Amino acid sequence: MTKNWTPSHIPDLTGQTWLITGATNGIGLETANMASHRGAHLILAARNVERATRVANRLGNAEVIHLDLDSLQSVQTAAEQVPKVDVLINNAGLTTNRRETTNDGFERQWGVNFLGPFHFTNLILNKVQRRIVVLGSVAHQWGELDLEDPNFEHRPWTKRAAYAQSKLADMLWGYELSKRLRASNHPSDVQIAHPGWAITNLGVPAVSQPMMERIANLLAPVVGQNAKYGALPTLYAATQPLPTGSYIGPNGPFQTRGFPTRVKRTATATNDDLAEQLWAYAEQAITSATE
Repeated sequence: MTKNWTPSHIPDLTGQTWLITGATNGIGLETANMASHRGAHLILAARNVERATRVANRLGNAEVIHLDLDSLQSVQTAAEQVPKVDVLINNAGLTTNRRETTNDGFERQWGVNFLGPFHFTNLILNKVQRRIVVLGSVAHQWGELDLEDPNFEHRPWTKRAAYAQSKLADMLWGYELSKRLRASNHPSDVQIAHPGWAITNLGVPAVSQPMMERIANLLAPVVGQNAKYGALPTLYAATQPLPTGSYIGPNGPFQTRGFPTRVKRTATATNDDLAEQLWAYAEQAITSATE
């Protein structure tokens, strides 16, 4: 196994079709750039179709599907347009500076970062031929999953708490999905990846206070890494032979920067009971919202 895995180690992807969500900027855009450069045909599933079309035109070997994870109806419509793909990269995500809600009434980070991708993946599961990559985060380490109040309707909302909860949910979802696909002998497997502290338009969801965020932004170029290197764990997870359900991140101090490798996650992120409870909650919440 290559110790310092760089863009030069991405294998030839000619003949493969990759679907990437959120590929118009940041980690998703860099993932699309490098996958396209190595020969993959791309489907860019994006909220901003105009921006995604510009990216697709520049890459050449790409097409666009409108996907707005704020809306479960949009998720349904997008899923119906997806052809067979080799790889699904669940990259799209956001943070907000105040409590907002999706079109279906979910706290927005909860809905866009977890429920939307969960629903989209389930709808297209039988179209994915080889691998699903779920984007987690080091933020899962301080996340607390409250399935009695996941939308922060009764407990205090902060950007940090809401984002961390959504990313812990992604970690548990990826873990549980991996188990379910393995048990059903599905042809694809699941890998989970995180970019470290990547400098992107996502901001610094680890803090909620404006002053602390400004300080964190000043530290980012020293402690973190650029979006291109932040995309490497995703590409590693998508292309390398790995045990199903592996967790890939940077190999540097505190997983903030470095070369991609298998890394540790919290015990909560692999809690079987909690993962099953989350799955049951998500199915029920989506069913209630779409009836």
